[in-house]
Amino acid sequence: MTVERQSKKITCGYCQAENNIPPFASVVTCEFCGTPNELQTGKTFQNHHMLNVFFSGSELTELVPQYLSKFVGVPSDFADKAVFKDFELRMMPFWMFKFHGHTDYQGIGKYVSPNQGSHWSRNINILTRPERGSIDLDQTCLIFGYKEQHREIRDEKIPVGSKEAFDINSVNKEGGQIYDTEIGYNEAYAIAEAQVKNRHNQLIFREISKLDGIKQDIDMKEVSYLHVPFYRVKYNYGNWEGEALVDAARGKVLRAEYPISRTHRFWGMMSVIIGLALIALAVIFIIDVFSIQWEIAGYVAAVVFGGLLIFGLKETLTKKKVAAE
Repeated sequence: MTVERQSKKITCGYCQAENNIPPFASVVTCEFCGTPNELQTGKTFQNHHMLNVFFSGSELTELVPQYLSKFVGVPSDFADKAVFKDFELRMMPFWMFKFHGHTDYQGIGKYVSPNQGSHWSRNINILTRPERGSIDLDQTCLIFGYKEQHREIRDEKIPVGSKEAFDINSVNKEGGQIYDTEIGYNEAYAIAEAQVKNRHNQLIFREISKLDGIKQDIDMKEVSYLHVPFYRVKYNYGNWEGEALVDAARGKVLRAEYPISRTHRFWGMMSVIIGLALIALAVIFIIDVFSIQWEIAGYVAAVVFGGLLIFGLKETLTKKKVAAE
């Protein structure tokens, strides 16, 4: 693999084709053969996988309205009048690691020793004793390829069991755009290994309260550079424009924007009017009533009705909302 930093080009280590280097990328997937090339080490990764696209086109035009139908404020005719105009397929990067971890530990554990007290009470003593044990655990870790961008994707539960060998022709056929990781292999491995050790430590401290000694053996069984398909969908509702993000492998809508219906805006305006009127009444109670109890009630009512006023203003002035799981 050859990297030309000045022109920001890279020669694929497998097929020798020249590729552009995206900003901040640590890996470049060859657009001709689909081989990932790591910039820092010059290595190519042969273990490259993807999830296939199972939802696209007309299926997305049904998924998004169906998802939004359960949210308050969505226009009742949104499904009929929304016009879907752009479907952008993005192949997003993950590092997938499979580990087998073995941990031997020893420390101090706590246990409860009940002592017989009087007829009406019982004493409970918390005692300590030496404990030792071991943990054997298989764990799969997914590390998303971006540190700050695309946060809505980072914590998704990806079905890695359905992964297949990466096929650049299949991606091109769907019109997909490949996004490459800004996190290199070594950094991703360190993050994944720390997750495994943290999980073992959590299990250890379920059994003991103080750790005196530990020996860990974390063995990586498999690593894969994985691309997962997501659709960025854009649509119109009259003059209003919005977009949604959909997991194209599972058909799950991660987030979707929607306009506020006229009915919802009307009730927002009514909340403003009612809130102002009730606040005025609460102020009258505070000023004109001499009973301390009624004065306190007036202050409380003013705060409550102020919340109603804020809600009404928010619902009236908001042009769109974002629905997300």
